[in-house]
Amino acid sequence: MALGLLARHPGRLRRVVAHEPPLLGLLAEPAPHQALFAEVRATARTAGVGPATARFAEGLGGGAEGGGGPTEEERHREPTELPPSIREMAGRMTANMPFFLEHMLCPFSSSAPETDGLRAAADKLVLGVGVTSAGQEPLVGPAARPAELTGVGTTEFPGGHLGCTEHPAEFAEALLTALRR
Repeated sequence: MALGLLARHPGRLRRVVAHEPPLLGLLAEPAPHQALFAEVRATARTAGVGPATARFAEGLGGGAEGGGGPTEEERHREPTELPPSIREMAGRMTANMPFFLEHMLCPFSSSAPETDGLRAAADKLVLGVGVTSAGQEPLVGPAARPAELTGVGTTEFPGGHLGCTEHPAEFAEALLTALRR
């Protein structure tokens, strides 16, 4: 939504930081990823949220570096307790997951901003990618493509697609830096 607003009304915004925006329509070959998202929604309808989110993670390649699962280090890392604010948010996210899978995943990922408008407002645009999202085309590609079209490049953020919850302090610092540019 922010990218669409920037493309159409750049004077209303000072800066837009879009971290791995869900814009499959910008990919060179969106069909396989759109089919995955549709499959995930159908799985949620027939088998429930758990199997749907498992299929989603599997389809995205899972784990760090897009390698299809957790790294050796991640497999042997001691579990850590989430801070209270993250625990509270995780509960809300879990409660909202059925709505997200049914009403948001496919419609939001099917949209695409007007690239000419983004190009004209490129000085206000930061396109973020998570350092551990490398190789996950439906996550990195929708940031890389407008970066290529506008010439702004991408900015790395800590963690992956959910870097703000994985590394909140580091992510916040990277976000503040991007906003100050």
